[in-house]
Amino acid sequence: MENENKQIKASKWALSALFILSAVVLILFFCVGYGETMFLNNSNLTAPHYTGLLLIWMYALVVICAGTILGFGIVAGIKNMKYRTKGEKKTGFAGILFIVTAVIVVVSYFLASTEPVRLGTNELVTDVFSLKLTDVCLYSIYALVVISVICAILSMIGVFKSKK
Repeated sequence: MENENKQIKASKWALSALFILSAVVLILFFCVGYGETMFLNNSNLTAPHYTGLLLIWMYALVVICAGTILGFGIVAGIKNMKYRTKGEKKTGFAGILFIVTAVIVVVSYFLASTEPVRLGTNELVTDVFSLKLTDVCLYSIYALVVISVICAILSMIGVFKSKK
């Protein structure tokens, strides 16, 4: 019980630190001001000073999230195999999550297009790998966001409550 409380406390501290860092990055992005002006599509555009920092922080959050899910999935899978009794079939939530995510990524790969795209700078992108990867990421994110919203709504109405 004491070990579980330490884990919960550590996770609260980690979540608080990530929240504070996110707030600082957002404040820097929105409140510090604008930097260089660039001419694009026949108009002058001005970007905030900390656009690069915001993008890097978003990438870091995605990596932290994916690493955490992968790490806890591996640990949960090992624990499920370790404590399984004879004849008992136990499917953990992490296993289901991995299967659903893998199916979504595979389906996204087959839906991805390799049709060349013209950027705002009038440059034509024809690299098949970049086009496929971009589409797979976008389709996967769309599908996982929809699933997350549905799960959040179901959780709020009490579908996932444990029955004791």
